[in-house]
Amino acid sequence: MGTFAINDRTEEFRQIVAAAQRRQAAKPGKQRLLDTAQQHAANSDAQPRRSEFARGAAEIGRGISATMAKLEKLAQLAKKKTLFDDRPVEINELTFVIKQDLSSLNEKIRNLQDLSRRLHPKLDQEGENNKNILLLLQGKLGDVGANFKDVLEIRTKNIQASRSRTENFVSSVGQHAHASLQQSASPLYGTPSRGTPAPGQQDLISLNPMGDQQMQLQMLEEGQNTYVQQRGQAIEAIESTINELGSIFGQLAAMVSEQSEMIQRIDANTEDVVENVEGAQKELLKYWSRVSSNRWLLAKMFGVLPFLVFFTPRTPSTITKMATKTFKLNTGADIPALGLGTWQGEPTLVKDAVVAALKAGYRLIDTAYCYGNEEYVGAGLKEAFDQGIVKREDVFVVTKLWATYTSRAEVGLEKSLKNLGLDYVDLFLVHWPLLMNPEGNDDRFPKLPNGERDLIRDYSHIQIWKNMEKLVETGKTKAIGVSNYSKRYLEELLPHATIVPAVNQIENHPQLPQQEIVDFCKEKGIHIMAYSPFGSTGSPVTSAEPVVKIAEKHGIKPTTVLLSYHLYRGSTVLPKSTNPDRIEANAKLIELDAEDQKLLNDYSEGLVKEGKVQRYVYPPFGVDFGFPDKS
Repeated sequence: MGTFAINDRTEEFRQIVAAAQRRQAAKPGKQRLLDTAQQHAANSDAQPRRSEFARGAAEIGRGISATMAKLEKLAQLAKKKTLFDDRPVEINELTFVIKQDLSSLNEKIRNLQDLSRRLHPKLDQEGENNKNILLLLQGKLGDVGANFKDVLEIRTKNIQASRSRTENFVSSVGQHAHASLQQSASPLYGTPSRGTPAPGQQDLISLNPMGDQQMQLQMLEEGQNTYVQQRGQAIEAIESTINELGSIFGQLAAMVSEQSEMIQRIDANTEDVVENVEGAQKELLKYWSRVSSNRWLLAKMFGVLPFLVFFTPRTPSTITKMATKTFKLNTGADIPALGLGTWQGEPTLVKDAVVAALKAGYRLIDTAYCYGNEEYVGAGLKEAFDQGIVKREDVFVVTKLWATYTSRAEVGLEKSLKNLGLDYVDLFLVHWPLLMNPEGNDDRFPKLPNGERDLIRDYSHIQIWKNMEKLVETGKTKAIGVSNYSKRYLEELLPHATIVPAVNQIENHPQLPQQEIVDFCKEKGIHIMAYSPFGSTGSPVTSAEPVVKIAEKHGIKPTTVLLSYHLYRGSTVLPKSTNPDRIEANAKLIELDAEDQKLLNDYSEGLVKEGKVQRYVYPPFGVDFGFPDKS
């Protein structure tokens, strides 16, 4: 293909026009080739500026292209079906950024529509053209949104399939491990070990297979649909039976209400267990004579009797409403022992979750600017205030200073207050002790061209705390504290602190006791707040042997054991949920006895000695924060 040159002939054109004008001027009565305005435009070097609408449309187009590029990368990551090449942290962050992009682009399109209506109230030719451009942009953005949804569905299916494969594989290995070891000492028959899952990842069991274990995983995937279907049918059968029992016992309750005097006599003898049982026996015989006359009810009772015998759970230990318990901070203020965590909470569900928690008796709500859901938390608080569920002074609100604002703490606090719709928060925490580039390419997760976090590495975490101390004087936060601080970082900070942190919020559960930090904070009067008390979604903390053993002993759920663990440790705990039933259940805990506490402590100490503690939340900042298990 040949080449050609393009020359600028503007000056030549101007000379031709000037000669023509001179000839035209010599002929009286003839019209000028160019009027004054046109001549000025021809002689001007300035380029015509695009309209404000065109510039806005071009910006949105570039934004859609950039979001598509991010979506393509997310699709590549989401389609990975193997447990051994997963990147949950990168997927979570990329998902979050794309959500923010879609929201921003939608807002820009709405603004562009408003601009077009103002410029062209009566739809002229240019207005019609603008309308077509807006429809095109909306269509492109709609395609991006649809593709984003498809990618998330693929990711969800892969996670579910992976979890099912893992559970089936672990179960299979557990059943045949003994026989396999007898057959051979080869590593091919070894039980797979569990790796450390990543934060926010549902598929959190990682296997390190050898030989043909990977082939076994692929074969087990074929049976997962049958397993899920059978499990769903079993759950439906149980729910049906429970509903049936509820109807029967409702009728029984109506009959028992007629025997109020008898019930009162039985209750009066509760101090003497023997007499209580004997009295109950006599009254039940009388009651039986009445029930036996109702043949239908009798038949139903005998029909469900086998279920009652074999499936009725043990009576749980005494339940305590943890939402009413408080601890004292070094500021003199009371902090609730239980709070609602909102990390990774779907924004559209967080508002209702906050309202449900406050109705259930929660009086502490924990959020953060980085979570991207502060405004929904604020909407939930406003609804609770408007409905009279609680007053502002009854709720302990906690939020956090994100790493892109640690050099300008007052700006970060103002942003959070605006999102929450509040005049003040009760506690403001340093989210992580570092500074990310405040002028980087993203407000929350700025990155360098090579993909690493864009950090300002010579900024001291001590200076971050000095910035925080200035906020107390403003009255916009009642107390300040830190989050994710190790003992080493606290030892560096305290000699320079005018105000001792009121709180250190850390990941804490039996598989990550962090006893060194907990003991140090108690010594210095710093209260511990425990996040991720279950490890993380789907993590093995809930299936740890001592946790299950204690749950069976008291007839409760493992999650209840893990939350009760913090009650006796004197820490505030932050379970995260958007399910109203779980939110209410999480508020009802038990007092663990000395045997339970020893069992959990021995388990934690064993993990520490063997170097097997598991930390589920540790973003890839590339910074040594001084934690022994991550140094």
